[in-house]
Amino acid sequence: MIIHRSSNRIIIAAPAKVNLFLEVMGKRGDGYHEVQTVLCPIALFDQLSFEPLDGGAIDFRLRLPALPHVPAEAPDRHIQPIDPAWDIPADDRNLVVRAVRLVQQALGTRRGCRIELTKSIPAAAGLGGGSSDTAAAVVASLLAWDKWDRKLAHQVCAEIGSDIPFFLGDEQRIGLAVATGRGEQCQQLVARPPLDLILTHPSVGCSTQQVYLNYVDTAKKRSFNKIVAACETGEPKKIGAELFNALQFAASGLTTWVDRQLRLFATCGAPWAAMSGSGSSCFAIIDDPSCETLVRRAAADCGLPRVYAAKAWYGDSIEHQEA
Repeated sequence: MIIHRSSNRIIIAAPAKVNLFLEVMGKRGDGYHEVQTVLCPIALFDQLSFEPLDGGAIDFRLRLPALPHVPAEAPDRHIQPIDPAWDIPADDRNLVVRAVRLVQQALGTRRGCRIELTKSIPAAAGLGGGSSDTAAAVVASLLAWDKWDRKLAHQVCAEIGSDIPFFLGDEQRIGLAVATGRGEQCQQLVARPPLDLILTHPSVGCSTQQVYLNYVDTAKKRSFNKIVAACETGEPKKIGAELFNALQFAASGLTTWVDRQLRLFATCGAPWAAMSGSGSSCFAIIDDPSCETLVRRAAADCGLPRVYAAKAWYGDSIEHQEA
């Protein structure tokens, strides 16, 4: 995340992420799945503005992009009548509001705030937009109330969602990380490979719960060691060759859009591709700028409403930005 102070406001650019690697190790006793994943933040940002106010109320305002037209007749039986990318609660159900309430409770403060969240990262995509926004809200509230505490921030984030702590980075950096447990245990990597990505997202979302219900466990598990080693080389081709997502097959059983996006990348000369998270967004690592033009044209032809070009993004730690 990128942190700015403007007068008494905290403004945070909250990045999306892609999963360069995701393996499901098995189901845990608490109902969650044990995972091993390599997460990479990317330069596709939401913006969260946080202004402290007297009184305990949270004034939350949500700003969405112009909604695209969703065809009444779609070639996929799982299409929703409302584009799930922007079907985001604008009230107390939003995780941003829940996160700030938890911070209020933890600090015992009676101070409130005005929050404006401007969305660019689609929901139901596997890009971590909601998680990144939540982490940004936790950080903004602690900084604005002069109570920054990394341990508390991690505790609140982990309580709300498995992949939220990733967006906090560590005391040195925000960047590539290996996440284990249910995704909340993150180890930042030193490697910062330069990656150019092209991402697509259909008008069909994937429910994380449904994807995991559709997942069929396998005895043979892949290790993240190869892709970590590839990241250390900094060579996009080597990283692309190791892309892997164990949930990809499960998600493709829920919507044909997963396979269709991957085929689109291949036909446009971008074979190093994978689904991100539990879908439905897919991404490709590209080394030829002409691929972006080809993907955009092909996406328009097949009814994909969203295409994003984004680089891997690496930033300074929260502590360094506030120093």
